[in-house]
Order: sequence, then C-alpha cells, then structure tokens
Amino acid sequence: MIIKIKSHKNSNSFQKLLNYMLYDKDRLFDEKGNSFIVSHNLKGNDINEWVRQFQENEHYRRLKRVNSVLLTHEIISFHKDDATNITLEKLEDVAREYVRRRNEKGMYVAVPHFDKEHYHIHICASGIEYRSGKAMRLSKTELLSVKKEIQKYQIEKYPELSKSLVNHGNEKKEYALSDKEYQLKLRTGRASDKEQLIGMLKTCYKKAVSKDDFYENLKLSGLSTYIRGGKISGIVFNNKKFRINRLGFTEERLDYLDKSIKRDKDIEEIRKKSKDKIINRNR
Repeated sequence: MIIKIKSHKNSNSFQKLLNYMLYDKDRLFDEKGNSFIVSHNLKGNDINEWVRQFQENEHYRRLKRVNSVLLTHEIISFHKDDATNITLEKLEDVAREYVRRRNEKGMYVAVPHFDKEHYHIHICASGIEYRSGKAMRLSKTELLSVKKEIQKYQIEKYPELSKSLVNHGNEKKEYALSDKEYQLKLRTGRASDKEQLIGMLKTCYKKAVSKDDFYENLKLSGLSTYIRGGKISGIVFNNKKFRINRLGFTEERLDYLDKSIKRDKDIEEIRKKSKDKIINRNR
C-alpha cells in the first residue's frame, strides 16, 4: 500500500477536509449503503463537534508558532488490481491498525473512498497529541518505519492483497503538488495540469530507448518543447510553460537512457567475444 501525508497550517482546513471525506461523491458505500467512520480520541459523530474538539486540543500545544502544522491529511491507497479482494471490513481494519501504529495518542477520523478503480482511506489527523501538546510530526525514518510495519501487517493478515505491496526501502521522491494545486484537487477531484503532464512524461520515458527518443515521443504525444541555453529546457502544456527538470526528469535521469544503450552494447560485445573464444577452443 502507498501512504501519503499532506500537512495543513490553516484552522479552516479541519472543516474543509472532513466535509470532503464524508460528503464527496467518491466516499465508499457497499450495495446496502453501508460504510464506516473510524474516529479516535474524539467524541460524538458530528463534523462540527469534531472540528471544535480538534481546535480546542490546540490549546495544549507546547511549542506555538505562526506556521504550526494543525492537521495532516493522510491517505492509504491500494493497487487497482487488488480491487476484487478488498472489502469494507478489511479497509476498516487497516485504518484502525494504521492509527495504532502511527500514534494512538493522536486524534483521527478515517473514511474509505473509491475512485478510478482504486480503493483508498482518507485520514484527518491532529497536529498534536490528544491533551499532551506534543507534536505528531514524523521524521523520515519514523515514517518509513510506520510504512514498513503496516505493510508487514497487511502481508501477514491479507496476503491476497499482493498487488499493493511497495518496496519502501527504494521509494522514489515524486513531484510534490503545491498547496494550491492540492486544494484544487481536493475540491474538484481532477488532476492538475502538472499531474497530467507528469503522467504523459512517464509514459514517454518508459517507451524511450534514448534521450533523443524520449524527446521524439514527446512530439508524437502532441507536446511542444522550448529551448533555453541552447538545449531543450521545458514543455508547453495547456498554454503554460513547465521546466522538465522540475517535473522530476532531470538531465541525470535522461542521460541514464543513453547510458543504458551503451551498457547493452558493452554486454553484447562481451557476450560476442566470449562466444568467439568458446568456438576457437572447440576447433
């Protein structure tokens, strides 16, 4: 499973996120109209009451800053190929286990969603622990540990969800959405121009056998490039300019395509020489 965490520093985000989680069209219900809501260290089942409790808990914050993280939007998503093996019961169990391993002292609301063949769980988590004021922030090492622990739980209890396994030790840093883009996607459910463009670039990269072939694939996909400093620097998409390296396709990553060609040729040459030696020995 993939786990993503987005920080929010505006108190209005509590209401916006909870409204989205509970009332968006993608919220998951079964054929009988059943769903689930996991609430932890919260009383009642009313959004306004939860918002009040989240905000009141902020009074316990030990270190107060202007840009303190008030809440995090955390998402647990599963591979679409595991869809036939996923149930509400499994999603709820994973949500509760995640809360336990993430930090039981926090305040949480978790709700299941289904969008574009993907099952996922949206979680609203407090920025500080319940009535202790200690920050809920996770270091990279701590977050990686949580990811590995919850995946181990998934493997042991739900081995049928094999398509959702992720090699967390080799995770790549993907392009991060700006807060403005993230909020737009949260409201509309639509991918931003940058997300769409990154998807197209990934497809072109997978098909490419060299850097030049990558750029040729861009043209075939209807993408226009522009030059800066004597070399291709960016792409024009929906009348907007995007720098290629800022989309995750750095010179080093593109050069790897050409290095792969050289490596394959070297391997083929070594194989040919080895084959010639064997033939000469047998004469």
